[in-house]
Amino acid sequence: MAERFDANRYPLDPGLRLLEASAGTGKTFALAHLSLRLITEKGHPLEALLVVTYTDAAAEELRSRIGQRLQLALAGLERMDRGETPDTPDAVLADWCAGAVNPRERRLWIRRLLVALEQLDRADIATIHSFCRRSLRRLALNSGCAMEPQLETDKAALQAEVVQDLWQQELLGLPLPELSGLRQRGLSPDSLRRCLTQLDDDVRPLLDDPGGDIQIDQPLAPQLASWIKSAWTDLLPLWDRDHAALEAGFRSAAEQWKAQGIKSTTPYAVKPRTDRCAQMQQWINQQDPLPTLESIAAIKKPLQDYFHPGSWCRIARKCGESNPSLVCPALQRAIAELWDGPIERVWSYLLQKGLAELVQRRRRRGVITFSGLLAALDPGEVEAPWLLPLRQHYRAVMVDEFQDTDPVQWRMLRRTFGDSPEHLLLLVGDPKQAIYRFRGGDLDTYLAAKSRVDRIDQLLDNFRTTPPLMEGLNKLMQPGLPRSGLEVPAVNPCSTASPPQSEPTLELLLVPDETSLSRTALEEELPHQLAALVLNLLRSEEAPDPSELCLLVSRHQQAAALRRALGACGIPTRLVTQGDVLESEAAVVLQRFLDALADPGDERALRLLACSPLLAQSPDSAFEDSAGENKAGEESDLDRLAQQLRLWSEQLPRLGLMGCLSQLLNGERLADLAERGRILGDLQQASRLVQEAMHRQGLDVATAAAWLRRERLHPSEPLPESRQPHSDQDDRAVAVVTVHRSKGLEYPVVICPYLWQAPRAVTGPLWRAGGEGRWRICLNAHWGDGWQLFEQATAAAMAESERLAYVAVTRARRQLLLVWAQVSGQDGAPLPAWLFGSAAADDPIEQLDSERLHKELASRSVPINIRDLPPPLLPGSRWRPPLETARLGLGATPGSIDRSWGRASYSAWTATADDPLLHEQGRDRDPGAEEAYLPAPQGWPDTGPLGLFPRGAVAGDCLHRILEQFPFTAAESRDPAAVVPADVIPAELRRAGLDPELTESVVDGLQCVLQTPLGGRLGALKLADIGPDLRLHELSFDLPVQRVRTRDLVAAFRCDPEARFGLDYADQLEGLAVNSRGFLTGSIDLVFCDPGNGRWWVLDWKSNWIGERRSEVADVRCGPVHYHQAAMEEQMVHHHYPLQAHLYLVALHRHLAARLPGYCAEHHLGGYVYCFLRGMPGSEGFDPDDANDLPGRIVESAPLLRVEALDRALGRVGA
Repeated sequence: MAERFDANRYPLDPGLRLLEASAGTGKTFALAHLSLRLITEKGHPLEALLVVTYTDAAAEELRSRIGQRLQLALAGLERMDRGETPDTPDAVLADWCAGAVNPRERRLWIRRLLVALEQLDRADIATIHSFCRRSLRRLALNSGCAMEPQLETDKAALQAEVVQDLWQQELLGLPLPELSGLRQRGLSPDSLRRCLTQLDDDVRPLLDDPGGDIQIDQPLAPQLASWIKSAWTDLLPLWDRDHAALEAGFRSAAEQWKAQGIKSTTPYAVKPRTDRCAQMQQWINQQDPLPTLESIAAIKKPLQDYFHPGSWCRIARKCGESNPSLVCPALQRAIAELWDGPIERVWSYLLQKGLAELVQRRRRRGVITFSGLLAALDPGEVEAPWLLPLRQHYRAVMVDEFQDTDPVQWRMLRRTFGDSPEHLLLLVGDPKQAIYRFRGGDLDTYLAAKSRVDRIDQLLDNFRTTPPLMEGLNKLMQPGLPRSGLEVPAVNPCSTASPPQSEPTLELLLVPDETSLSRTALEEELPHQLAALVLNLLRSEEAPDPSELCLLVSRHQQAAALRRALGACGIPTRLVTQGDVLESEAAVVLQRFLDALADPGDERALRLLACSPLLAQSPDSAFEDSAGENKAGEESDLDRLAQQLRLWSEQLPRLGLMGCLSQLLNGERLADLAERGRILGDLQQASRLVQEAMHRQGLDVATAAAWLRRERLHPSEPLPESRQPHSDQDDRAVAVVTVHRSKGLEYPVVICPYLWQAPRAVTGPLWRAGGEGRWRICLNAHWGDGWQLFEQATAAAMAESERLAYVAVTRARRQLLLVWAQVSGQDGAPLPAWLFGSAAADDPIEQLDSERLHKELASRSVPINIRDLPPPLLPGSRWRPPLETARLGLGATPGSIDRSWGRASYSAWTATADDPLLHEQGRDRDPGAEEAYLPAPQGWPDTGPLGLFPRGAVAGDCLHRILEQFPFTAAESRDPAAVVPADVIPAELRRAGLDPELTESVVDGLQCVLQTPLGGRLGALKLADIGPDLRLHELSFDLPVQRVRTRDLVAAFRCDPEARFGLDYADQLEGLAVNSRGFLTGSIDLVFCDPGNGRWWVLDWKSNWIGERRSEVADVRCGPVHYHQAAMEEQMVHHHYPLQAHLYLVALHRHLAARLPGYCAEHHLGGYVYCFLRGMPGSEGFDPDDANDLPGRIVESAPLLRVEALDRALGRVGA
């Protein structure tokens, strides 16, 4: 039996509990207050609390709310301690403070709150994936393994790579008739990628193999041939024996259906006009010896549309049979096996092999996915020793949005905390808001957990919705969610917001009955009617601000249509979602401009540009121009446009893309674009993105056009923040939001225009097969297992659609408007259960007429105003915002600015003039070429693979970027190019403006680097020996600096004169002018752990060119022989690399002290390595007995006295 939640008396003892919170009932408030009580009353440190929620944004909101709650409580207790009355913002906190009457206990609580607020930034308030990642890192550090698992944030690129390889290696090698048959049956790279993505998103995907005859370690072609042969040999004897009985059974059934009054039984008839048995027999006789998939697809009409059991069952159900049986089961199953079986096995083979490839490639690259994080911490139902450290670390766990939890997440939480008698595990959720089935969220998991809990409490006070609207919603949703089997409890309205005075709070807008439209036609018409509705609201007596209105949609196509209709009448809109400006209309317009600019002689491109909104010519006039229908001797508009484009193409490097666009758009065109809503702003933003890509990657106009087309059609994932449309960030605009995205949001006025729609029909070929992670391939969803899977998926989709409807209607604070349309084919829509009663959920849509609607709503006394949806606006109707009446005034001006504080770096300290951005980021740039004058030892090569690689800072940065993405395993591969992602090196070379033909020499050079024994204290260790779990690329740091001056650096180096770069280098340091306060920032190229002794080292790549020119024009030499210790030491001193190395060691020292349990510098801090890339010779010539005097690398153990002195210098105030 559920109890009413009481925030101050809720028990905090260990146990497994559930708190159910309907929409708007303040569950975030409840979680924050329970956190306060756990910290003060139970004495749990904040670090011992784990609060898990669903999204990063929700986690940050929860962290902020908990922090505010702790601060308010602290202020109240401190006032009480001073004998004053606490100033509390709510009754719950006032009641809690009133309980703190014991002065000693109150002071203890104050101390606990002060400590908790100090720890707030480190508190574990995170998503489930962040918790898993953090836990893996802690477990790994405890075992001396990786510093941090590398998270794969963009799965799409690897998935596309695997699909492409599967297509090339397995499918393109098939005989053409087999490949053609597969393509005709819907197998394509895109469909394969979609299904592989679905499986890859699952934590532990298991694809059923009913036949058990798929071997993914063997080629596809011979297996496909055997599958076809098996199905063919099974079919022939059954066909010879039973085909006449099958045809007779079809005719008999058709006769019975006709007798029952069924008008159409097509394709089955009592006397069919076509002899399909003869067609089949003729086709069978033509197959010698076996049919191909292409020939099977060619006989579709009789084979699939007539004899196939799916066709038979579909028509039988249409004629009234609820559970049709097959006429000749053995023969019909054999027909289905021939038509579907081989192709289903091909799908299963490709998906199983694709999953295996993804696992292998991620292992080689040392990355882990979000689902991989969960799998790594899934204890199953067996004993897991790593659960104990997690139990020891946390004392209480609260799981927000528990209704979106999948089975693996629940098992991990249950096994870790729920089964422990010493922990409080509080599950907080609302099953009515379980809407993330596509992400693995499982309502059955919630219900299973609910059956295990010790106690259930409910939040029943609504703080969002005004009382009049809440009264209407309580009565409207009284039938509950029948398909989900969930009740909607009535909640008590506690909102203090003012309801509208002259407008009804709850309205139902009817599409007129005489408007007999299909779903598609109504979706086209509805945006124009909704534009009229919104305009009327904005012109009403209590006109809301546009920002107070929200239109909720199901799909992005609906959002785009609504925004176009609203924009046409001058109403600003914003799309509240993760949008992409390159998917906008403006990006298509820009594509037209770039295509024409790249090839001004292309008439098609010119016509498309002329007809675009940039020039707005009519198609007829553009065609006449291209056809030459102008007066003799006169130049056509297209000719003039082509000449202008040629001129802009030549001036592009000087004008830039946006400059060319500004010359194209005259004042009239700009005004017209501004009138069209968001297109002008989107055009400016998209142009800026293309211009930045041209500058960054060195693109000309043709490659820029190709780049834009690629990004539009195949956008990068995850989308960068710069591509979020700026037009979606207008504060004074109507919000257009998908229902999924609206969860957690609220608006004063909400319009739900699409709840009359049933969810779209679910399709295969990939289906969830029930049970955790189980999937099944079924091509035909009308019979057998396919029908059962289809029924399950359809029922789940309909149940989720009513939960989506609940989320939608509960977003409103003041006013809610619903649209209802009686459209055929929309059985299963979520709204009928509320409008017509729960029994109407399964009634045909034709029975849900206006009379029944009014009768049902009146019987429940639902306070709802019913009227017709307004017709579309007349042309020219536009909304004009009211004029601002506020007086102009001067805004706030900044006070004094502390100019002594700033961000410094090694680069800023040692360079007099350079790129300020590099100083800000703490990155150093490699110098240009330098001739070698010091005598070189003999025995090492005087050339190397990177010797002729271009010199200078740009080329050095290019090598650095390549090394960040270059898998170290490539050095041990016989074919390194097969291990390195194909586009990485050429793309980076093009980005740097270098010749992609250098790719081979770069691969060879980096192979040498990775195969070179490092020497020194690292002995024979090679970079290729360091696995991904023992290295971390690009460790960025920001170290707080109170005050550091040149003399502090000099003193640090002089405190250990025996170490390398001692007194002589300290004297050279005195030439620097260092006086910094604020932060020291930097980025370490590589941090790695010596697997032999567990010591951590910093490594920096250097592409400095040291060599000799044997003549004035040619014969340049650069190789290991030039990178001897004396030459490298001269470079180190000249460029102040020793200072850089020691600062990096300080950063690593502090990092390990914070992250590595039991850290001791004497045992864990290794030293520094400087790898001069052009001088590393590979594995040849290495002598373990002489591992200190080696070319291409400087390896030094950490001088701990200097490191500690520098650490102190950065943290103390100079005298």
